[in-house]
Amino acid sequence: MPQLNPEFFVSQLFWLAVFFTFLFVFLWRVSLPRIATVLEKRQNKIDENLSSAKELQEQAMEIEKKINDQINKAKLETDEKIKETINALQENVSSQLSSLDKDLEKKVSDAEKEILKSKDDQMKNINNEIVNITKLTVGKITDLELSDNELNKVIETQKGSFN
Repeated sequence: MPQLNPEFFVSQLFWLAVFFTFLFVFLWRVSLPRIATVLEKRQNKIDENLSSAKELQEQAMEIEKKINDQINKAKLETDEKIKETINALQENVSSQLSSLDKDLEKKVSDAEKEILKSKDDQMKNINNEIVNITKLTVGKITDLELSDNELNKVIETQKGSFN
């Protein structure tokens, strides 16, 4: 192998030094600056994206806060409206109940009056029938003729025992 022959070592070392020097200079002056520029642009783009993401996140947080405030405000307003509606309905119901109670009380008192009137009328009818029955009975049993006034007086004295 000619590479391992010691007489070629010097020329190989020379070309090795030339090649590595050229490669070093090429990398140092051409490739690495381009790579550094690309890396720097990439880092700048990443930083820019991160800063815009932070700004967007802050804006989103502000929007979320506004939305939550609006939701809370809407909830409070609806709660107040519900309470007002409930109070209005309760007042309406209580007024209607009081008017119904008054109407029922009036109807009950009217019904009581009518019942009492009907009772009085029926008692008069019963008294008249008692007078007629008593006249007929006394007339058949005895030959006495009793007047309506006499019978009414007797019935009035005995009225407590009928009720």
